[in-house]
Amino acid sequence: MRNRSSRIRRTAAVGGVLAVVLGTGTAGAATAAAAGSTAVVPCPRGFVCVSESPNGTGRVYHVAQGTRVVFTFPVAVNEVTNSTAVDYCVTGVSSYVLRPGETRSGPNDVRSLAPLPAGGVCPR
Repeated sequence: MRNRSSRIRRTAAVGGVLAVVLGTGTAGAATAAAAGSTAVVPCPRGFVCVSESPNGTGRVYHVAQGTRVVFTFPVAVNEVTNSTAVDYCVTGVSSYVLRPGETRSGPNDVRSLAPLPAGGVCPR
């Protein structure tokens, strides 16, 4: 019985994360620039957008400002745009801080996205 309730809780937690990540529309577009890179995939204000392909033909995850997401398996992405007002930690093969209004392009396997903690250091 204990294993079954753990499974149910785990499934509910994963469902909650997916609802946050996938349950948003793409109305409104914001462009961001960083190191000469311009966002190709529209990203609504108040979200961090993670795109599997640089031209937006693949899946695009929308993470609401202030939300932390940990993927069960690393997600292969080619563009991450921060259209929020807070710094975000992008953790993966290449980990970095993504500033508000910044876009990073290039292949990466992302494990998690989280607002930068108060201490200013991203978790590993």
